[in-house]
Amino acid sequence: MVYRVELDRSMCTSCGNCVDICSELFEIAEDGFSSLKNSENDDEKQILDLDNEMCSIEAAESCPAMCIQVYKDDEEQV
Repeated sequence: MVYRVELDRSMCTSCGNCVDICSELFEIAEDGFSSLKNSENDDEKQILDLDNEMCSIEAAESCPAMCIQVYKDDEEQV
């Protein structure tokens, strides 16, 4: 199983829910918006592959801007 977490920073509202719930994966960047730690950038999106979902699904579900997507083996989970 491979999980992929995607964060579209252009949609982020800086609420900080993802950081509160999942600080292992998310942080607030210097520009004040959420950032996916150790991620690769693809245009506006930050992408991170994981062996397990950790707390990414809970973080995605708590995001009011819905700017976090989580995929399991390329199938969208959230």
